[in-house]
Amino acid sequence: MLMRSRSFTVTAGGDRSMSLERSWAWAACAVAGAALVGSVVFGCGEDGPTEPQAASLPELFGEQLFRADGSPVGVGILNNTPLIGIYFADPGCPACAGFTPMLVSAYDQLREEGRPFEIVLVTLGITDASMFDFMADSGMSWLAVSPQSSRPVALSQRYNIRWIPTLVIIDGAGGTIS
Repeated sequence: MLMRSRSFTVTAGGDRSMSLERSWAWAACAVAGAALVGSVVFGCGEDGPTEPQAASLPELFGEQLFRADGSPVGVGILNNTPLIGIYFADPGCPACAGFTPMLVSAYDQLREEGRPFEIVLVTLGITDASMFDFMADSGMSWLAVSPQSSRPVALSQRYNIRWIPTLVIIDGAGGTIS
C-alpha cells in the first residue's frame, strides 16, 4: 500500500505549535486518539457510549441539518459518506474547548485530502443561534443537528452519552464503528 506523507503544523492555542509528519493513517489515528483523549482526560462520567442497532441517516438526524452559517441542508448530503462522526459538545464545556480544536484540525486535514469523512455536531439545551456562534467561533465547517429539535436528546439516549465531549463514529448505513 502506498501512503502519501506531508508535513503540516498544528497550533494548540497561544504561540505553541508543532510540526508533524502525517499520512491518511496518521489522520485517522489522530481523530480516534483525540476522541479517546477527550473522553478519558477531559470528559467525566461513569459509562461510555453503547452500540445500538444501525439506523438510517434520516432516522438518526432527521431530514434537515445546518451549516455553521445557519443555512439548512438536507440529510441526503451525507449519502455516500462512508464515515460520519457524531460530535456531542457544548459551547460552555471547558473540556470541549480543549478537544474541539484538535478535532477541527484533524477534520480539516482529512477534507483537504478529499477523504470522505463528515462530522455532525449535536448540542443540547442551547438555541440555534448559540450553536451557530459556537460553530463559527470554533472553526467548525461541518454540519449540525438543531438543538431545538428532539434529535439531540434522542441521539444522546441512543448512544448512552454520559459526558462531553464525545465523538461517536458511524458508517454510512448508520452502524456504530466506535
